[in-house]
Amino acid sequence: MSGTRVLILAEPALGAALAEALRSHGFGTETTAAADAAMALAAGIGFDVLVVDRSVLGRRASAVLTQLCKTVEAPLCLLTDRPGVANPGAAAVLAKPVRVPALAAIVRDLAAGRRNPRIGRFEFRTAARGLFDRERGREVRLTETETALLDRLHKAKGRALAREDLLRAVWGYNANVTTRTLETHVYRLRQKLERDPARARVLQTVPGGYRLVPRAKDQLR
Repeated sequence: MSGTRVLILAEPALGAALAEALRSHGFGTETTAAADAAMALAAGIGFDVLVVDRSVLGRRASAVLTQLCKTVEAPLCLLTDRPGVANPGAAAVLAKPVRVPALAAIVRDLAAGRRNPRIGRFEFRTAARGLFDRERGREVRLTETETALLDRLHKAKGRALAREDLLRAVWGYNANVTTRTLETHVYRLRQKLERDPARARVLQTVPGGYRLVPRAKDQLR
């Protein structure tokens, strides 16, 4: 993608290798091994995507990631050898060792301006499997199934979805999965999404199923 600028925060050898690989895909790159320098570069030059190797952030990785996301006005792709660890603010997470075509595809998608949808007071980050509250710098992690369920509800654009349709879309034709399984996952999502899970405003129960109301007014603050 011509004109797309990528800032890479990684140790020098990895940063140089990633920069060369991404340039071969048509991206402009800049590298640094220090978070402070990354923030200064982003403020002075401006970048479309930030690629960060989590291992270079040290023991305070989560706090540094939160600060980067507040400071750098660009989506962040995190490279990690610990994909199960919380990664606040990451728009996408890529496991190491890095496969360049996969990284290039993520950078391309992020640079194209794909926005994370707003659900209640959160940004829904499907690639990172999480809900992120940018103002508070807080991340709520989702399981793979919770992510798939919330994504299916969001794509319905406010339409009610029957329980049977949700079961088929998320779990497929699995005879061992019952409506009780769906209800359990809805319950868990409400604990993460709603201000008052007992009076759900975002993930609503309707006759025969559920619907998502992403912009429920009393959930936005």
